[in-house]
Amino acid sequence: MHATGSRGRLHRGAVAALAGLLTAGCAGAGAASAPSAPAAPTITVTAGTRTATLSVTVTAEPASVPPAAPPAATDEPAAQAGPCPYLSDDQVADINGQHTGTTTIVAVDPHPICTFTRSDGGWLATVRIVQADSAAAAAAAVDQHVPVEKSDPADDPVGWTGGSMPTDRGSVYAVAKGQVAVIAEANQPQSIKGRQLAAAAIANLGL
Repeated sequence: MHATGSRGRLHRGAVAALAGLLTAGCAGAGAASAPSAPAAPTITVTAGTRTATLSVTVTAEPASVPPAAPPAATDEPAAQAGPCPYLSDDQVADINGQHTGTTTIVAVDPHPICTFTRSDGGWLATVRIVQADSAAAAAAAVDQHVPVEKSDPADDPVGWTGGSMPTDRGSVYAVAKGQVAVIAEANQPQSIKGRQLAAAAIANLGL
């Protein structure tokens, strides 16, 4: 009794395919042996009383690569009261137009971070010198404080480039030259204050 319908067509197709494989195997038995190739995984298929072994190639899924971790934050020592080695209180008072109070420094290389306060104790300005590993890293430090899409371009002093912009507590002026970046923040919205602070620090350090 012969099977009918789709199931019968599938059975006869499978038998025909297996018969072809077995016939091809017999015909190739007397041929010269070809160089052996790496063995592939196999599966065995049985149809009726005929059995054929088929070789298949299994492609493994590529291993997922975890995203790179962000660089670890750099620890900074606590601020200590003391004079800024590259900006005097008098210079800052003249530039910002406000009397200064206590000045603190954070001892980092190559030059400390200097923070100036008003005579009433309120924050006045902060100046930071960054020594980067490359010119690109110095430019990135500037862009971190004055993103290009949000800031006005700056090119003072000559040879330095960066930007300036208002902030929620005043303004920031940041420029880089080579591997050095200078970031000056002031408590007034006029960017000229930060520009003058940065220019004075650069001149006093001979950068």
